[in-house]
Amino acid sequence: VLEKSSDVVIIGGGVIGCSIAYQLAKQQVGVVVLERTRFAAGASGATAGVISPLWHVDPEVEPMWRLGMRGLKLFPSLASELSEAGVDPEFRQTGVLKVAFTGEEVEELRRNLAWQSQLGFGVAWLDQAEVLQREPEISTAVMGGIFSPQEGYVRGQRLVDSLVQAATRLGAQFHQGVEVLNLRTEGRRVTGVVTSWGSTDAAQVVLAAGPWSGLPSRWLRQQGAPEIPVRPVKGERILLRKPGFLPRSPVRNSEAYVVPRLGGDVLVAATRVEGQFDEVVTAAGVSRLIAAAALSFPSLADAAFVSGRAGVRPATPDGMPILGPVPDVEGLSIAAGHDAVGIMLSPATAEMMAQYLLDGNAAPLEPFSISRF
Repeated sequence: VLEKSSDVVIIGGGVIGCSIAYQLAKQQVGVVVLERTRFAAGASGATAGVISPLWHVDPEVEPMWRLGMRGLKLFPSLASELSEAGVDPEFRQTGVLKVAFTGEEVEELRRNLAWQSQLGFGVAWLDQAEVLQREPEISTAVMGGIFSPQEGYVRGQRLVDSLVQAATRLGAQFHQGVEVLNLRTEGRRVTGVVTSWGSTDAAQVVLAAGPWSGLPSRWLRQQGAPEIPVRPVKGERILLRKPGFLPRSPVRNSEAYVVPRLGGDVLVAATRVEGQFDEVVTAAGVSRLIAAAALSFPSLADAAFVSGRAGVRPATPDGMPILGPVPDVEGLSIAAGHDAVGIMLSPATAEMMAQYLLDGNAAPLEPFSISRF
């Protein structure tokens, strides 16, 4: 049965929506999360799960860099909290290894090392012998690599499951298979949501529906709000299994990640296809990922194929998420558009969004405001 009222309703049960719900529940805020299909059914469940802002967040875009660094700092304690609440998100701070197979790739890694080595994270160059010592099954064509010891990986589905478990224990309500059909409004103020299960009143509604966050523009334009410029970017990943083979940490070449899983599988990710909402795992995607994995680890060409999964990432025109209040619609805010870095930015995003929902001060979120478009 759907709650008649709540302090906050969150639309979307991926890692962003569930992370915000957990942070609000820790502050004793009443929160209801509504998910149209299943929790982590989209990009959050199909992710590589690599927590590596040093590779995936541009240090020259200061607001994004702060989010990435804050997330990296928060993940170990967050994972510990979530595990204590009942579900292990399978976060492992194993480090991340980026390898080079051409002279150009070596030069690119060394350019990155010039600034990464100044951060105090112990980032270091490994020559061919050191790479092979660390990962004996890697191709002998490897020319070197960079190891970043404080980064790591998490299992996306388990992270979301652990957030749902921990937030539920703190009083949050989660519902799957519930589609939000419309917003309830009085004038230009949101008063709740209308769903396939009925209505819920709420003073605050957060739109965290990933790539689908751009679609409810039809509701918002009735209220005079701007269109939400979030577009879909499809990504595929596969699981392989080769008994006796498991890398010590995520290994990335120029094409893909090879990531160990606690159950013994190896995850290979990810493809990138602009403008597609479908979640079909394609033959082309699978073959490309297998080839990319075999570039780093030739023996994976003989691995057993376990499964494939696709998800749709939410992208924005400038590569930064949209966070904070929606202008001209009081009580409505958005947290979407993280593209391929949603998992790694989720702890800091949730921290900032929860603080805004508690105190109403949107100033810290200003760089991410929808008003920039």
